[in-house]
Amino acid sequence: MNPRQARSLLSLYAVDVFLDIHAERLPKTCATGMRIRFKRALAELELHVQVQSGAPLMAVGLTRAKDAKREALLRDHIAPVVRVARLESASHPDLAPLKMPRGEPGTQKLVALASAIVAVAADHRDVFVAAGLPETFVEDFNAAIEDLLATLSARSERRGARTGATRGVDASLRACHSCKAALGAFIETEARDDLPLLANWRTVQRIGRSSRHLRKSVTHAAHSSASALTAPALPIRDATRLLAPPEPAATIPQRETVQSPLG
Repeated sequence: MNPRQARSLLSLYAVDVFLDIHAERLPKTCATGMRIRFKRALAELELHVQVQSGAPLMAVGLTRAKDAKREALLRDHIAPVVRVARLESASHPDLAPLKMPRGEPGTQKLVALASAIVAVAADHRDVFVAAGLPETFVEDFNAAIEDLLATLSARSERRGARTGATRGVDASLRACHSCKAALGAFIETEARDDLPLLANWRTVQRIGRSSRHLRKSVTHAAHSSASALTAPALPIRDATRLLAPPEPAATIPQRETVQSPLG
């Protein structure tokens, strides 16, 4: 997210907290379908933000995994087959072309070369097994190639997910602000006689110039009510909190009256 989007997201969190803690003073607004649409749009936005932020980290991890699997393919599979082929090329001339790749070929080129090597080696399985390779060396070789390809595919998918999430952030931000504007109209009408609450709303819903300013807005919204107000039970950034139905209020058991033995 860019700084403007981050400030906008924090202001939306502030709006959501404001509506939660002032639900009793804004019953009509909080009962509208627009309130539900806002919560769902904000939850979708948070999910996009999580993917956008997490996908690059996962892609870096997959790149390191790819490098490790590439090295293992060269060391544990290609090199043993090539060494045996070099020793047996006098008796089996068709094994002479099997050689180690030169330099550092690209991963796709390395995969193509490895596939060709294992295909030739599979036709001479008995020769390689007699030279000391395990009986499953062909299957192990192919499994290493498939594992490397799976890692490459997963990395590409993560990069694609980040691109999709970036577009999703833009779309979800627009949806959230549209809902916020509609909710603002409801609040202005319902709280027209509650000037402190209106002033609070106009401050909270504003996108400030810095995240520090918006954090102050959230704090102001959480503590401005004269009644005892509590923050949401779950973290503000938890999409589950936004989508989950409100929990019924817990009933407080009545304490039994113990009669004094003195009457």
